[in-house]
Parts: sequence; structure tokens; C-alpha cells
Amino acid sequence: MSQPMNLTLVLGYDATLEKMDELGMFDREMALYRRLQDRGVKIRILSYGGQEELDYADRIKGMGILCNRANLPLRTYIRRIHQLHALPLLRSDVLRNWQSSGLFSAHRASWAWQAPMILRMDYPWSEQARVRQEAGSPTADRIKGMERKALSSAAHISVTTQEMAEYVSEILPAAGTKTTIIPNFVDVSYFQPAPGAKRYDLVYIGRLSSEKNLAAVLQAVQNLDLSIAIIGGRNLSIQDAAPDDNEEGILKRRFGTLEGRIHWLGRLKNEELPAMMNQSRAFVLCSFIEGQPRVLIEAMACGMPIIGSNVRGIRSVIQHNVTGYLCDTDAESIAAAIRTVLSNPELMRKMGANARQFALEHYALEAQERREYELLRDVVQRYPVRSAPIRLAEYLLRRNPPYDISASSSLI
Repeated sequence: MSQPMNLTLVLGYDATLEKMDELGMFDREMALYRRLQDRGVKIRILSYGGQEELDYADRIKGMGILCNRANLPLRTYIRRIHQLHALPLLRSDVLRNWQSSGLFSAHRASWAWQAPMILRMDYPWSEQARVRQEAGSPTADRIKGMERKALSSAAHISVTTQEMAEYVSEILPAAGTKTTIIPNFVDVSYFQPAPGAKRYDLVYIGRLSSEKNLAAVLQAVQNLDLSIAIIGGRNLSIQDAAPDDNEEGILKRRFGTLEGRIHWLGRLKNEELPAMMNQSRAFVLCSFIEGQPRVLIEAMACGMPIIGSNVRGIRSVIQHNVTGYLCDTDAESIAAAIRTVLSNPELMRKMGANARQFALEHYALEAQERREYELLRDVVQRYPVRSAPIRLAEYLLRRNPPYDISASSSLI
């Protein structure tokens, strides 16, 4: 293409750059877009945060940041995103949501300004909502309706696994013809095996929320003479929960430290995780439901033996007894799997080596970035630039702007 592509990335529902940073995942999530930027793609990031988001401009040089500069209530901002950021959205060659929960705003912007949208479905949002049932969150049926509308209008759909492709087809059978599988990525040069002493028998890394089924994991550990490191915290989007009313508080109150065998380490930055993984004998993730957990493939890249639940999103990554060990979600099954794996050093060695090789072959950042770029280029080529509507809309918006358009983004 002779002209650079203009991509607007819509973050997930209630997601911000600041939250990414607090969760220790900012640099990991930006790695793909920095590589696309190196290919000449001009990128804007549409966030749900306020003006403080602009403080991250130096860390993502050359990318525009669109945010809630007027400090509107979140629900109002979500409904008006397509108006508040009208000009940069108009000038976008393609829109892409960061994760499933960003599909509502991306869909509305695509509908309003006829910009083609690549819909990223990385986890089954409506099914996850049915498991969580968090107070104040959209209902599962309402989310499924939003998913169906967005799938129908998307220029193309990107999913992480074959199971997610099947989930998409269940919601909208016709969507299968425009769906491509592009797995999550891992920097295999950073997440890699390293020698050293093991401090923990098991490590869990992730949100402390109900669908992760951590209570069953800790119940299994309670009945075994083992140690486990717990890395993570509650979902930052749950703003109103008191510490003792969320999953983290419930788990700590129920299990405590098991006389020093549970190590509650809180959140760590992504760059600290390889060391923690290499200090642990095995990685455990026994959720009720998953999309394609990034931390799981990071653990594989570190050559860790994996103990995972036999559910969607995990069984599509783990081959039983080859790259990991699958079990049911009850505490007894988890305990049996832990005993089987940790008592067999040769099985652990083989599974770890196989997991590392599988990550190299299927999840390396370089290969996924190339596939993302090719998909972007294909969609842009199929949808010509909307020059006349853009010129007319720019004229009208500059005469009657919905907000101060002059200071919202370096790329407007």
C-alpha cells in the first residue's frame, strides 16, 4: 500500500492505559502495536480513561490517545464515544477492538462512520458474564445481543482458537465465512526457561475472580503438603467492592496462608513474571471458562509443566500428557492431577520441553504480528477510503464540534 494505514484500537469495556499499567501488562499489550507501527501503521488508542491517559504518550511515542477528556460518567462516555471522537474515527481506515468487551463502542463507531471493523473475539464474553454475574455489569443475554450485532456488522472477525471460532458460529452462523484464527502472542525471547532453585511447588497468575476457580485449587493445596505462589488481584473494573466482599477477600479469609504454604504476592509487572515462573515447579490454571489465557502460553514458553482444567480455552492449548495435564474443575480432580505431575520428574521434564517447543511454533510474537498486519491490509484494501463523506463530515464537525477537537489527539 502506498499510503499508511490509520488504525484506531478500541480498548475493552472500562479499560484504560493506567489500569493496564497497574496490572503490569502495559508493555506486553503494546508490543504488538509497536511492531505494527514499525511497519508504517498509524495507530490511535481509544481509552475509557480521563485526561490522565495522555501521560502515557511518551511511552507509546507516535500513537494518538483518545480519552474521556470531559470526565463524563462512564456510561455516557461509552454511548457517545462515536460522537466525541468523530474526526479521528472518520479518518480511520480500520477499527479494531482490543478485546471482546470493547466490541460495543467499536461497533457503534463503525456503524456511525462506516469505517470497517475487525472484531477481536478473544474470550466468550457472554458466557463469562453468566459465570461471574457481577453486580452492575451487563447481563449475559444483553451481552450476547451486542455480540450478535457486532459480529453481523464486522468486516472481519479475529479469534484466538478454533473453540472461539465455534463460539462465534453459535452466536451467528453466517459469521464463519469471515473469521480468522490469530492466537495470542508471547515474546519467546523474554519468556524462556532459566536455571535456578525452585521456591514454590505451584504458581497461579491471573485475576482473583470467581470464574478462575481458585478456591478449588487452594482446597486441593490444603490437602497436599505443597506450596503455591498466588500472583494477581481482583478485577480493577469492580470499583465498588470492599476488600472483604470480593473474591480476593473471600479466599484470604477462608484459606489464610495455610501456615506459610500460600504466598499471596499481589500484582507483578509482566516483565517480572518469567523469573517467578522459573522459580516454580509447575503452573496451575483450573478455571471454569477461558478464552485463550496469555499467561498460559507465557508459562509454556518458560518450559513449565502445566496443570489445567479441561475446559474451553485451556484444552485448545494444552495437549493432555504432552504439553500439560488436564483435569476436572473439582478440588479432588485437581489434587490428583497435582500429585501425578509433581511426583513424576521425567513427565514434568517432557511436558515442559514440549510446551516450550509448542509456544515457539504457534505463539511467537513475530509470526502473530505478521498475521495481524496482513489482516489489516486485506480489510483496508477491500474497503476503499471514504473521501467524500469524510470531507463533508469534517466540514460540519469543525463548524459545530461535539468537543474540543484541537487537543484530543496528536494524530487528529
